[in-house]
Amino acid sequence: MKKIISSVLLLVISHIIYGQETYKGQIKDSKTKEPLPYVNIGILGGNIGTVSDNDGNFQIELESKFDLDTIQISMIGYKNYIKIVKEFKKEMPRLDSIISLEQEITELEEVVLSNKKLKERTLGNKTKSKSMIGGFSTNQLGNEVGIVIKTKKKPTYINRFNASIASNKYDNVKFRLNFYNLKEGLPYKNILKENIILSTGIKEGVLSADLSKYNIVVEDDFFVSLEWIEDLGKDGLMFSIGLFGSPIIERKTSQGDWNKVGVGIGFTVDVEY
Repeated sequence: MKKIISSVLLLVISHIIYGQETYKGQIKDSKTKEPLPYVNIGILGGNIGTVSDNDGNFQIELESKFDLDTIQISMIGYKNYIKIVKEFKKEMPRLDSIISLEQEITELEEVVLSNKKLKERTLGNKTKSKSMIGGFSTNQLGNEVGIVIKTKKKPTYINRFNASIASNKYDNVKFRLNFYNLKEGLPYKNILKENIILSTGIKEGVLSADLSKYNIVVEDDFFVSLEWIEDLGKDGLMFSIGLFGSPIIERKTSQGDWNKVGVGIGFTVDVEY
């Protein structure tokens, strides 16, 4: 009996010390008041994060041990919301659990037109293997996998993204496609001006997306990734993997740290330069 009481007390004490609370909210545009879908929410470098759903709703569990860490809410085209976790917890009731993001005004870069005929190339890991496969490390929202693409010349114009799907057990799966510049060999800042959302029901084959309308131009090596943005359970999605080429770089969830995890995943981009 004493052992049972002791165990219960330990559980209670543990819950108090490492108390975990669930925070639910909605993210909206500060001006239009429209809900913002697929916004990244997470503790910087903490691998604790999520992504808002199609109606801007989110849910995140925050243990008290993270109270002095920093939470960031970010979306392409909007200013980042950054708070100490303890302040975020206090602010949620005052805001009726609604977080408003302010649009960020960005200047359009000048596009220089030339009569020079451009060369077309496919860069990245061209594997289409069915025997070597891999995918997202977890089904946590915001889990992201990708590779570094080495450019040949600058400027380089990105026309298409391709992913070699070895196996897909979902009826339909939705991703966010991201492009980042690099710092010390790892993804740094997203270079896109708007979200690129891809969806597919392909069971086996190549997911290919025309990117010409996004006017993506790079001057140096860059990182391309797919991000998990909808909770579909654990049915399974696998990409082709190759022994050679750029290794996989991934992060567990929104705002987490990036890590190199192994051999190359079958992602390529069609470019001109």
